[in-house]
Amino acid sequence: MRTRTCVCASARHCLIALLVPLFLSPVVVSAASYTLYIKAGTHTVNGAGGTTLKVWGFTDNPGTGPMVPGPLLESREGETVTVTVYNQHTLPHNFVVRGVTTDIASIPAGSNKTYSFTTPRAGTYLFSDTLNSNVNREMGLYGALVVRAAGGVNQVWTNGPSFALERVWIVSDMDKSRWNDVASNGGAVSTGTYKPNYFMMNGLGGHDAMHDPNTVLQGQTGQIGLVRIVNAGQFDQALHFHANHFQVIDDDGLRLSKPEFGDTINVQAGTTAMVLYPLRPGIYPMHVHSAQLETANGVYLNGVATLLVGQ
Repeated sequence: MRTRTCVCASARHCLIALLVPLFLSPVVVSAASYTLYIKAGTHTVNGAGGTTLKVWGFTDNPGTGPMVPGPLLESREGETVTVTVYNQHTLPHNFVVRGVTTDIASIPAGSNKTYSFTTPRAGTYLFSDTLNSNVNREMGLYGALVVRAAGGVNQVWTNGPSFALERVWIVSDMDKSRWNDVASNGGAVSTGTYKPNYFMMNGLGGHDAMHDPNTVLQGQTGQIGLVRIVNAGQFDQALHFHANHFQVIDDDGLRLSKPEFGDTINVQAGTTAMVLYPLRPGIYPMHVHSAQLETANGVYLNGVATLLVGQ
């Protein structure tokens, strides 16, 4: 089992009371065609312990730097999706949607490749660069593909559970000195040593993630929020929701006929999960149950954390 109920030992986990402006759940527009660009650049983690990291990433704008994570790809089940990837970096890269595409060949520097595939059943999928012994993914070349139920209804899948609002949480980690700095300078990363010191949700440190309208799970009391979790990092992450129990409805693509209830879910590196969380009145934290992963270069609480807000 991947869920467990537990009690936080430290009151600081339970006393986060930051106000977040009310916002509406974003309108989702399904698209069948995407153009992505692979670039080198920088990514900044703000707040205490933050820094500017050297990264490689996907973007959908040829005139800007890389995005970490990459642009959200969306489709409906059974739709044909075309993704054209331009490699504007100096090294070979690839584009793989885990569990969907099978072409792992590289895209040489300065070249491009077009991928066409039919989306499988509704769910949440990780896309990334799988080359270079996970170094390319760690450097920021990752993102999420969301496949929605046919028909445009707010159901997790056709005839599946309903939800009122949703969020995509992409969690990740980076080892600045041993991986990012070395790889960006053209060096050979010693992949046998990995000691990450930056941990992010949707590319944000905790201080920003607790105020980001696309990350904070916020809505009316009693509404059901669908949270799509993608672990794009190298470390497993145990996400702990305060104030209420959720239902695990999908474990890395496996739909659970009997949803599991819990307040903590361990999402293994490179996998996905989906949970349904009923909002309760008030402001509550969501954090990971590992002190290291809650930090930015050792500074708490600027790692993987956000808020749950019921109004």
